[in-house]
Amino acid sequence: MKRILAVAITSIILACGAGVYVSSNASDESSAQTRENAKIYLVPGTYSSDGAKVENTVPSGADKLENTECEKIFTENAYVCTLAAGESLPLPLSERKDKDGIAFSFNGWWTIVDATVTYFEKVPEVSEPTFLYADWRAALSQSMDPVEPDESPSALPKHYMSIKRAATGESEIVALNIAGTNVPNAFDLGYGAPVQIYNDWFELAPNDEITVFTVGIKSSDELVQAPVLINGKSTITLEKSAEENNDTADYLENVSSANKVVCTANNAAHYRIYIKFYDMGGTMTIYMQPKG
Repeated sequence: MKRILAVAITSIILACGAGVYVSSNASDESSAQTRENAKIYLVPGTYSSDGAKVENTVPSGADKLENTECEKIFTENAYVCTLAAGESLPLPLSERKDKDGIAFSFNGWWTIVDATVTYFEKVPEVSEPTFLYADWRAALSQSMDPVEPDESPSALPKHYMSIKRAATGESEIVALNIAGTNVPNAFDLGYGAPVQIYNDWFELAPNDEITVFTVGIKSSDELVQAPVLINGKSTITLEKSAEENNDTADYLENVSSANKVVCTANNAAHYRIYIKFYDMGGTMTIYMQPKG
């Protein structure tokens, strides 16, 4: 009887031990999965120099992914941040220079949160894979918008308006469409024929600010704020139509120094907007038509 009891107690101990062991493995797997889901990818971007692609770098605070690893997340030149939440994000490096040989400056890490471009100075607390992109800007013109790699999980439209709402201070992204135009010298945005970008009816309120971003100016595949700096200047022109008895200047104020336009209407209303480019993207014309 004692022998049977001893064997039974031993079996219970072994079973309990095995149970604890399995529980430990499950905990380790759960922790590993949590770490995998909470990865922060830093994307410093690339640029073209003399026809060759050059990668910007993140020299510390992150581990560079191999090309095969980048392919799995559909993002080239990506790094995994190795810093803890709440620490200052690392500074990327770039040797890119503008046409006058002046180095581009780093303007911060950004991503899209609730359809709004949001910048981060500290490593955010995340529970899912998060991509932060480096915003590089030319010294002569602060018109460069963040450049996002193709096939990014949170890619911006190739042509869009960013509308900063005066009432809330928040920015809203409104995609723009491509259409043909019969203006023969309108810049072609890289599509091989004169085009304009436009949007169907959208709401605009007093003091709302519009900035325009597009791909194709200067035959570049980078997303930039328009118009770009050409020969030391960029120009925004507000158009009018005698046929429609409509003048865009009745609703918008041109703030060329900041490459934006501001709504000057007395009340919120719906508008349709048309935009064309000239002078290799150095001139942008805007025609805005009120509804009704």
